[in-house]
Amino acid sequence: MIDIFKIRELGVYREEQVDTKTAFTYYEVKKGDEIRNHGLPLNFIIFVLDGSLEVNSNGFENCYFQTGEMFFILRSSSIHVKVLKKSSLYVFYFDSFLSSSDRQLFKAYLPDVEKIEYEFKPILIPEPVESFLKQIHYFQNLKVDNMHFNSIKHNEFFLLLRHFCPREELIMFLSPLIARSLSFRTRVLEKYMQLKNGRVTELADMIGMGRKNFDKCFREEFGISPAKWMQQEKSKHLRLFLTEPGVTISDAMDKFHFNSPSHFNRFCHKYFKTSPGMVIKDAEGESVDKEKKKKSSD
Repeated sequence: MIDIFKIRELGVYREEQVDTKTAFTYYEVKKGDEIRNHGLPLNFIIFVLDGSLEVNSNGFENCYFQTGEMFFILRSSSIHVKVLKKSSLYVFYFDSFLSSSDRQLFKAYLPDVEKIEYEFKPILIPEPVESFLKQIHYFQNLKVDNMHFNSIKHNEFFLLLRHFCPREELIMFLSPLIARSLSFRTRVLEKYMQLKNGRVTELADMIGMGRKNFDKCFREEFGISPAKWMQQEKSKHLRLFLTEPGVTISDAMDKFHFNSPSHFNRFCHKYFKTSPGMVIKDAEGESVDKEKKKKSSD
């Protein structure tokens, strides 16, 4: 199964290239494929050229994306993609805006971003962007795919996006990326995935701030206390993990630092309204039902 979120070199024409942490990669995925990733290393934009997907990510469940749509996934997100129909995709990953003008132009959207409640939903791929992707595919088939090429196409894409995507849609689409105090938010999201004991003091130390100042900045940025936010994030990542095939309660306790079965059970009942065993059982039942439907349709 292809992992479309794994950053890796693809083919001899990318060998020995310096990783600029930005590239466009074409994938074809089969009906029934499932791709999971906990803690994405970079930002991703997925273009559905053909087919349909069901995506669960960071508390947004059963979101559907189909031919002619694109969607954005922020770094450090957990994601589970189910391929509902054979699909052709372009996957664009990037670390940050390469152009200083892009950073300044998107910064102008900040007042509007602060007024909206983010919704994880697709936008239509503008026609000039469709042509842009076809051009990339053409050149990549000719082995024109190096550091310089990807950097140029990165800047060209955001230029096209600003000019041909309605402002309101663009603000919603990229709001997690251009949110207020992005540098602080980004550091929190990155360091959270590296925690060993899952404590607020550990996260503050990794950010390089004192606990009091960290709490203040955190509340201003996220609107809740860091402890409450960390518990909510933990529940999102845990739920996705529990739905992975073959996962055991012991696996989950070790990965998410639960020190006793009773503690683990209390946490699951609080956030999922059921036991961890039932979450696993329900996921297995759903997988069996889908396999039966797939066989009957074949």
